[in-house]
Amino acid sequence: MATGLCLFTLALLLVPQRLAQRPASQGIVSLHMAGDGQFRLWNQSVPADRLVAVLRRMEGQANRATVRLIPDPDVPWGSVQRLVGQLSAMGLPLELQLP
Repeated sequence: MATGLCLFTLALLLVPQRLAQRPASQGIVSLHMAGDGQFRLWNQSVPADRLVAVLRRMEGQANRATVRLIPDPDVPWGSVQRLVGQLSAMGLPLELQLP
């Protein structure tokens, strides 16, 4: 019984981490949003005015990527909602990963 409980607990810890680490080859693009309004895409800083252009290029591709928005804990919720609205209007699939 204890072994089963340990395995179940381990699965609860590992499965979400495994899903969060899906690479871009599987169509996941992680967009990090900092509290100061900066964005990081593929671990590179992207100015807010160029962000829309980069995401529009992904929109035109046949294998539509899923954008995973990862806001920092100090980002105001209103800013997150505004960006989610903009990304949803573009028609790209969107995941929201809260801190």
